[in-house]
Amino acid sequence: MAETYRVAKLPIRLRGFVEPDTNAQFEGYVEPGTYFVLDERLGFPTPDTDYVRLEVPTLGALDTWICVRWRTQRYATVVQQEKPPPAVRLPFDDEPLAVAEDRLVALLGGLRDYRYDPDKAYYPWTLPGIRVPLGPPRFNNCCTFVEALTVKAFADAHGAAFAWDSRRHRQMMIASTEDNFSPVTSAVESGMAIPPPSADVPPHPWTLIQGWRNQWRSGHTLLVVDHHPATDKVLVLESNCAFGLDGVGYRGIGNLRDKGIQPPAAWWKLPDVWTWRQLCSTYLFRQQAWLKVKNRSLSRLSPTDP
Repeated sequence: MAETYRVAKLPIRLRGFVEPDTNAQFEGYVEPGTYFVLDERLGFPTPDTDYVRLEVPTLGALDTWICVRWRTQRYATVVQQEKPPPAVRLPFDDEPLAVAEDRLVALLGGLRDYRYDPDKAYYPWTLPGIRVPLGPPRFNNCCTFVEALTVKAFADAHGAAFAWDSRRHRQMMIASTEDNFSPVTSAVESGMAIPPPSADVPPHPWTLIQGWRNQWRSGHTLLVVDHHPATDKVLVLESNCAFGLDGVGYRGIGNLRDKGIQPPAAWWKLPDVWTWRQLCSTYLFRQQAWLKVKNRSLSRLSPTDP
């Protein structure tokens, strides 16, 4: 039998509380979206109300109680949902546009000293088909980091067979509101990646994710180097100014310039490394693209790892 869990679907913004009581301390607002349910109190503290405790990483306490029913008025729907199986680890050996992982790892050396700045973005090298500002200074943001790393790797590996231009660059920068997941679109349309079965399935090794905390505010572009199914931990590679980072590094582990490019052994056991559930609960609106990366060993995971 497939494993299931409870989720709450919020069509509207709701208030979160420390305890299952609207008279309790207010913790913050829970935005519309789907959240994992950690606990339920039905008919509590009176028969007129139902409460659920949600996993909400965007709040300081990480979880909060919301009222989902008052008398006949329902504010959210709680349902049982089937947990998707781990992604099949595709080798991409026969993909003509695939790149070996060691190309990406080698390029990380040129990005390790970059610090995060949302308004100042520079590249460590030129990219085909477009003009980009070159560093120093060594500042970038989430979009320019992902573009610099992935496009350089695929262009170096395949030359003229891999096409990049100003249109693809604008997609990576989310320059238009017509496609709020345009970094994912650009990766798939350029041939760097394939689309997953759905946005909710666990990520494949070297997955590009475009996520939004709200619709459509507080966006972020990141890479998931790998997913450890038994713990649900994800090795997130990004440029950020949060989660132990001030620049390019691994979420919950640290900057590359401080910790090195090779992630720690058994990184999935580290307490500050995020789970896929946390990513899903944070970036309520998201899409992913599975990059065609072969000969993978950076994460130290194999298809048989527990």
